[in-house]
Amino acid sequence: MAQDENTSQFQRGINKTTRSLFIFTSLWVLSTALLTFGPQFWWHFDRLSTALAAIVNVVAGIVMIRAFFNHLQSMDELQQRTHLEAMALTLGVTMIFTVFYGSFPTAQILETTYPSVILVVMSLTYITAVISLWLKRTRE
Repeated sequence: MAQDENTSQFQRGINKTTRSLFIFTSLWVLSTALLTFGPQFWWHFDRLSTALAAIVNVVAGIVMIRAFFNHLQSMDELQQRTHLEAMALTLGVTMIFTVFYGSFPTAQILETTYPSVILVVMSLTYITAVISLWLKRTRE
């Protein structure tokens, strides 16, 4: 009975930090959209409004990072190890891809590059790494 209580308490903790992470990630994404599209479509490049949107975006990003850190701390050791290894792999892939992709304009492969492409590569790498590492570990 005590084991079931510990498991359900652990699961409640994970659920709570997952919800927080979802909420704060969503707020960061919304603040990024506001910063990206607001100057052109809503406040016609007013510098004060753009500066405020930039500050909101940075604060939302910091809060999101804190929520992720709390989520990571709520995990068990196997989950933590899986995510930390996925983050290490993602950092390496992102670093190599950024240098590679960033050289395209200089090498005249592309006229311009877009930071959003790097975010997509980073996200896909992290998601793929977490799933692959988790499946590998839970099969053993």
